[in-house]
Amino acid sequence: MTHAPTSHRQTASTARRWRPQTRLKIGVAMCAAVLATLAGCGDNTVPGTVVPGSGGANSDASAGSLDGNPFASGDGLQLKLDLPPQDTGPVQGEFGWPCDKTSDCNSGLCVDSSKGKVCSKYCTDDCPKGFACVEQVLPGTTDKAFICASRDKYLCDPCEQSVTCNEPGQSGNVCIKNGLLGSFCGVKCNPKAPDCADGYSCDASTDPETGLSSYQCQPEKNGQCTCSAHAISLGLKTPCVNHNFHGDCSGVRKCTDAGLTACSALVPMAEECNLKDDDCNGKTDDFQAGAKCDLVNEFGTCKGQVKECVEGKPICDGKAAKPEACNGIDDNCDGKTDEGLCEDGDPCTNDTCNTDGSCKHIQLGGMACDDGSICTQTDKCVAGKCMGGKEMNCDDKDPCTTDSCNPIDGCQHKEASDSVCPDDGEACTQDLCKDGKCTHPQASDGTKCAEDGKPCTADICTAGKCTHPQQDGIECTDDGKPCTNDVCTNGICTHTANTGKLCEDGNSCTDKDSCLNGVCKSGKLNLCDDGNPCTKDTCLNNAGCVHDPNGGNGLPCKAPSGDCPLGVCSGGACFSSPNQPCTYKYDGGICNQDLDIPGTCSASGKCAANKNAVPGKVSCTVPCKSVCIACSIAGLPIQLCLDGVFGF
Repeated sequence: MTHAPTSHRQTASTARRWRPQTRLKIGVAMCAAVLATLAGCGDNTVPGTVVPGSGGANSDASAGSLDGNPFASGDGLQLKLDLPPQDTGPVQGEFGWPCDKTSDCNSGLCVDSSKGKVCSKYCTDDCPKGFACVEQVLPGTTDKAFICASRDKYLCDPCEQSVTCNEPGQSGNVCIKNGLLGSFCGVKCNPKAPDCADGYSCDASTDPETGLSSYQCQPEKNGQCTCSAHAISLGLKTPCVNHNFHGDCSGVRKCTDAGLTACSALVPMAEECNLKDDDCNGKTDDFQAGAKCDLVNEFGTCKGQVKECVEGKPICDGKAAKPEACNGIDDNCDGKTDEGLCEDGDPCTNDTCNTDGSCKHIQLGGMACDDGSICTQTDKCVAGKCMGGKEMNCDDKDPCTTDSCNPIDGCQHKEASDSVCPDDGEACTQDLCKDGKCTHPQASDGTKCAEDGKPCTADICTAGKCTHPQQDGIECTDDGKPCTNDVCTNGICTHTANTGKLCEDGNSCTDKDSCLNGVCKSGKLNLCDDGNPCTKDTCLNNAGCVHDPNGGNGLPCKAPSGDCPLGVCSGGACFSSPNQPCTYKYDGGICNQDLDIPGTCSASGKCAANKNAVPGKVSCTVPCKSVCIACSIAGLPIQLCLDGVFGF
């Protein structure tokens, strides 16, 4: 027999479970009819408080009466509505409240959920998120009713088959395999209107039992399932696998109070001779040929190869350990070669054996070592020697001790004398160490002390006190004017006009500016003559002398050439004028006369002889085997052959 929550055919037991809703309707109706008793409305009405009016003649008469409007301003009753409290979670006995039995719930409905048993309610359509309105047999009866049942009850529960993810007689939820981690329950969902719990998404999944696809609520973003209160209470478990290079070992993961356990499967290992299925392939001691084994004796443990396996015990074949010898071989199989045989005790040498059994000691550099001194830190090996590094800081912050370090005893602090110690704040005392103590004897008279800020006083110690006697005739603060004398007079800094003192009038084109009655007068104008006739010399204020190399272009000048001194300026230099007449010095040689003959200047300043002015030379026509001399003497041509003369 099926009943909807509002059916008039409810059984007595069902009707009793609906009394809280009936009382709610009556309470609302009564509160609406009896406004004067608002303060007495039950918990199922809107919270409110009736307060007296703020004044007026009828205030007392209208209190508690329905005569007049209780919502009107002024005299009479006023209704003060309280805002509804914020949601602080399930109310005791109401929907979502934890329960153990039906009597813990006002609705009489205590249902299973992913968080354990909670109070539920009857429904006709929608239920809170995570619950669905389903028809179920009421506990302790044969009657059925629509109640809000947990749709996420089995969500993420460890499983082996889909049937364990659904209520008896129902289907739709799928046991989804998650790789090697195990299988976990999903909850059927609508991808067009996802209604999965927070942290879950509606994703397509294939049922490994039927091969059919459906949409299931699953942990989003590659999340992993954790154990719900429901799963922990039942101790649910799922198959899992440990996988590696050697194989796959099967086990289970189980929900406990501490959460989902790790996979109980063994870790696959290389098969050994031990009567165990190490790689989980269903076979025992099926190791490959050449499996490693240990050869143990009093000198060490060496690795060998299993020759055969007899009843779980390997027959090991290989080289046994023996005492270490200086031969470059790890004789005792401890991973070290020739250890301790050539040790010379020096941390900065690498001590090894030669192949002939002798020792060699290689110097090391950069390695940490200990030089035996407490006073050094970060000692390092340098060319095979341990060198001390950073010195230890032995400063005890006491100015009256001399701090040092003893390589054996460490830091030493001796009393010091005549060292400077902290200032006592007195201007005319000395701050000196004496026998390890800071003393402050009186400073000598005339010692400089703190200035009083006045330029015409001396700041000196007198009888242990800082005094400031007046000083006259000394220079004092410059007033910034170049033609005044800044001098102390009667204790005051005065600035009298000066005459004759060199100054600067601000014009760089004047020289030897001087003061006249306190004013700087300009000196002689600087002509800026650089002595070069081929530059234009000018003086610019704030720039000084300028020598323009092109300013004299075209002007006549005296060229440095002795033959062609007549020149013209170009680019700041004097060049000989070409095509000018000049005198060419003709060299007549040993037998011709030297002559001055007319010539013409070239641009390089050389005088070239005119061709028609050069006297003719006599050529040698006499056949000679050695040297022939030809010249003209007094106009007569002479030829001389030197064959046989001087050994020619």
